[in-house]
Parts: sequence; structure tokens; C-alpha cells
Amino acid sequence: MKSAFVSRQHPERAALITESGVTLTYAELHQAVDRLAAVLPERQLLFLVGGNDLPTILCYLASLARGTVPLLLSNGLDQAQLDRLIATYDPAYVFAANGGEQGQAQAHGTLVHEQGAYGLYRRAEAPRVELHPDLALLMTTSGSTGSPKLVRLSAANLRANAASIAEYLGIDANERAITSLPFNYSYGLSVINSHLLAGASLVLSDRSLMDAAFWRQLNEHQATSFAGVPYSYDILLKLRLARINMPSVRTLTQAGGRMDPAKLRQVGDICREKGIRFFSMYGQTEATARIAYLKPEEIGHKAGSIGRAIPGGRLWLESDDGRTITQPGEVGELVYAGGNVSMGYAQQAADLALGDLNGGTLRTGDLARVDEEGCFFIEGRRHRFLKILGLRISLDAVEQVAADKGFSCAAKGTDEQLVIHVVDSPALVAEDFRNVMAKSLGLHPSVVAVSRLPELPRLPTGKVDYQCLTQLS
Repeated sequence: MKSAFVSRQHPERAALITESGVTLTYAELHQAVDRLAAVLPERQLLFLVGGNDLPTILCYLASLARGTVPLLLSNGLDQAQLDRLIATYDPAYVFAANGGEQGQAQAHGTLVHEQGAYGLYRRAEAPRVELHPDLALLMTTSGSTGSPKLVRLSAANLRANAASIAEYLGIDANERAITSLPFNYSYGLSVINSHLLAGASLVLSDRSLMDAAFWRQLNEHQATSFAGVPYSYDILLKLRLARINMPSVRTLTQAGGRMDPAKLRQVGDICREKGIRFFSMYGQTEATARIAYLKPEEIGHKAGSIGRAIPGGRLWLESDDGRTITQPGEVGELVYAGGNVSMGYAQQAADLALGDLNGGTLRTGDLARVDEEGCFFIEGRRHRFLKILGLRISLDAVEQVAADKGFSCAAKGTDEQLVIHVVDSPALVAEDFRNVMAKSLGLHPSVVAVSRLPELPRLPTGKVDYQCLTQLS
């Protein structure tokens, strides 16, 4: 058995550092992975319900080494959602925490192995699901952790993306990242994969950026980098990023959604003053996480751009009639090709036997333009549009218009009515806001509704939970 991409170049260097201070060297990590891999089922489906802790990371790596196919799920996942996924895919095994709510996993099978506070449960009645030989990993699609729609990834996808990220971020054995995003989120997992490939260290943390213990852990173990989504940087700016004591940090990265250009420049300026490299990036789970990146020195004058394709990848634009767009400024669908493009989706157990349906090319569903220097700018989602009173309204544009006016919101609706869920503030007068937004969008106020919320519902990744908003509408 051999780990898919964990470095063997630095056996005595620290690989994983737990919150309790336990350190595993790379030699010890390989031994621990091999021990756990020996008790895992080969070429069977396993649900890995965990967090940013040692047993979870060991089970993930052991699954890849053994050829077990894990679906990565958060231990904060609602039990009803977990039950729905189990009913859809009928996994042979479940790896989950022994105690608390997820202790209910015991109802799904017989305990056959214990790993720290976790247990491996065999579901004796589960039929053996047919798995394609290249299938290595399953992840939920972004923003829908309870949805049965999964992304099918190969070991080659994981390695290609990890190698590309390590190359453009310059990750080597001297780097030490702290896990500031969930392991089951493609961006968080890519941090883990790229650092283990490079022989770097990982400080395992499940703490929020709002938790003082996160910063103590970061400084105690001298982490050199951490990753965040736009919401993470909202928090960091509220915490006064310029004043945060983190002398060992030399790289920050941002992805997981569009970040307001003004805030991007603000973070970029602060990082430059602190001697920190700040990379803004773009990606999708369907491409094993990251697709494009903007260099730190470009953030000042290209804030809002996703930059250029990662090493080994290629980006271009296509019109609705399939024409390749080369004219700067013209908007088309963003298309990506590279070794990190997934095999496709699964929506039922039978789909796990499917081969590579994407052929290394991903239609992102994002509309974008390119400038004269080859940097891409996202203009909105292809399917995030309404057609109201004959006008095509981009929901992404609605949110940006509101942000330009100083309001945080999330837009939903139908072709009959636009609903703007806006975070309440002393400056918000709902009727005035509705009228101003209607005028800016060229709509009659009668087709615009405003809903005031104390805050926007968010997923564990920090992204807006639009499904929750649909239920509120």
C-alpha cells in the first residue's frame, strides 16, 4: 500500500501537528496510514464523517492508499441529510465519531475498528456498489452538503491539482499551513493535499477565526499560511487584520467566491505592509478546487480578476454558439481544461461505475471576459439570472449593486419578483432601499421585494446558504 501523494522525501520532518500538540513526522504518518489502510475495505464505498483532526485525516489518506472510495462529509452535517445520503448511495462502511449526535452512526452498522474518538462501522446489509477503477474520492458539490449530487474525482485529479498549487504558491518543506477551512470543502482539502505533496507541515485546527484559540495555535506552532473565503476576510477586517499578531505568517490565500474588489485591495495593502503575500484565486469542486490565481503584485490594479489559469491548465471563453472568444471585453462562458478536471457527477449509486465523462474539460457555468493582458473577470453565473418584465437580471449583479451602496445582501426570486435579502443596519430604510435598487436595475419597485435579516445564513464554508434563503422567501 502506498499513499497517493504524501511526500517521502522528508521522513523526519513534521507532517501533522494536532491541537493537543501531538506531532507526527512523515515517517510516522506513513506508518499510521498503512496501519489504518490494512483494516479498510478495498474498492468499497465509505462515508467519512469527520473534521480537521488526526483520525479524519488518517482515514482520508488511508482510504486513498487502500483504494477505498470515501465521500467526505462534515461531522456537523444534519443527521437527516446524512441519512438521505446513506439511503441514496448505500455505503458499505461509515467512519464517524463515536460520541454525541454522530454516535447515531452506530445505527448504520457494526463497529469493526476504533481510531481515536472515531469508529469504523460495517453495514452488513449494504450491497457492494460497483466503482469505476479510476474513482478515488467523492465530494459534495459546492453549497449543497445534503444534496445527493456528488463530484467524482480520480487520484490523478488530486495529484495534478496538488502539484499545480504547490508550484504557483511556492510550497516547499519549510511551509506550515493551519487548517482554517473544512477538510470536506474542496478548497480546504486542496490545502491539505498540496502541503503533504510538498513535504510541508499542517497544523490541524477546527477553530473559527473568531476564536482566540485559533490564533494561539497559529502562533504557538508558527504557521506560515492560512486560507480563507470572502467571509473569512470580512471577519479578519472586523478583527483589524493590520493589528493581528501573526509574525510567522508569510502567505494568505483567498478563494471560494467573489470578494469585493475594494476589500481585496484593502487586504492586499495590509498584507504588503506586513510583508505577507496575498493570492486571490478561483476554483470549483468539479476541478478538484483551484483553476486560476491572481498574483499578489496584480491585486492593486486588477482587483476583481480571477487572474490566469494555474500551471498545467488552460482557460478560454466561448459564445453561446460555440465560438471561441478572443476579443478583450466580450463576455462568454468560461471553459477550463486540465488534469484536475473531475470525471463528472454522480446522483445515484449506479453513477459510481461511470468513467470520465468530462474528458479533462470543464464548462464552468460562469460568464466572464478577458482583458488585454490575459486576465479573466467573472461577470456572473450563467444560471443566476431572472427575466422580469422582459429584462434579464443577473442576481450576482444585484448583489454587487447593493454592495456598492454599502449593503450586504443575497438575491433570489422568480421571473415574477426579485427578492433581496439584506442584512439589517442603522442605514437601511427598506422602502428607500427597494426604490433605489429598482431604479438602479431598471425595474418597477412593484416587482422588487426586500427582506431584512440580522445576518445572511451561511454554509460551513462561509458561502451564502441560498437553499435556506429559498425556504425563507
